[in-house]
Amino acid sequence: MKLKYGWCLLALLAMSTRSEAATQTGSVDVGDHVRIHYLQAGPENATRTLLFIPGWTISASIWSKQVAYFEARGYRVITIDPRSQGGSTVVMTANAPEDRASDIAQVIAQLKLHDIVLIGWSQGAQDVAAYVARYGSANISGFVLVDSPVSGGVNDVRENPGFVSNVMQSVSAYASDPPAYIDRLMHAIISTPTPPQVYAKLDEEALKTPSDVGVSMLVQDLFTVDRRPSLRQFAKPTLVVASSKSPLLDQQRKMLEVLPSARLIVIEKAAHAVFFDQPDEFNQDLDAFITSLRGQKS
Repeated sequence: MKLKYGWCLLALLAMSTRSEAATQTGSVDVGDHVRIHYLQAGPENATRTLLFIPGWTISASIWSKQVAYFEARGYRVITIDPRSQGGSTVVMTANAPEDRASDIAQVIAQLKLHDIVLIGWSQGAQDVAAYVARYGSANISGFVLVDSPVSGGVNDVRENPGFVSNVMQSVSAYASDPPAYIDRLMHAIISTPTPPQVYAKLDEEALKTPSDVGVSMLVQDLFTVDRRPSLRQFAKPTLVVASSKSPLLDQQRKMLEVLPSARLIVIEKAAHAVFFDQPDEFNQDLDAFITSLRGQKS
């Protein structure tokens, strides 16, 4: 077993080395002394650009299995660290999805991205909804919302009190001991066997977000704005990808009643980070969705 694990780890390290060699890093100045760090792979003249937005406190590196797959398929792939996360500038204010939506627009404009599939996971789904509410769908060919319904804002206090209670308990645990909470979080959102080094790296990146900022981000993501009306503005095809274990699966299903053109894929044997737990299934489903967008231009 040790030998088998050792070979698996060596293979993962080799894959990581090849991926890093093909991945470029950079940053975009979005104003107010804020720089958004990004990873980039694939040709700039690709027929499609995939722009990945990660979840709360998590860095762009969590999408590594998608970067490797879609770069090999000939796509241009961009993953960003949202403000106050990973390698991006930490700010004490202006950390709401609406602020991050402006950052996404700046990344698109300054990197001259085109034919974009905009993909948001968890907190990133709120960022995508905020982007659509402000900028519409004209610059996007397709949307992907991964394992998160769009926030109901303060209405969730009345409509989903159990969910709100769980979030508040999590906030308390996070504020009292950020390293312990973040490590538990990483082990909760990933359910497949993962080397300790990977968890350690995810923890390290997530802890770059100061806990006071992290609390503010979480509250603004979930409880300050009802972003559900923006779903009607998703004027391009939308893919909703959910874990079968998601406690919010019903809410994700309900989004299809409002989204103009959407379909749902439910992935088994995966926790919240469905694309990490089941990368082959996720990548193939996403690839099929991208293929279906032929003729859709941003």
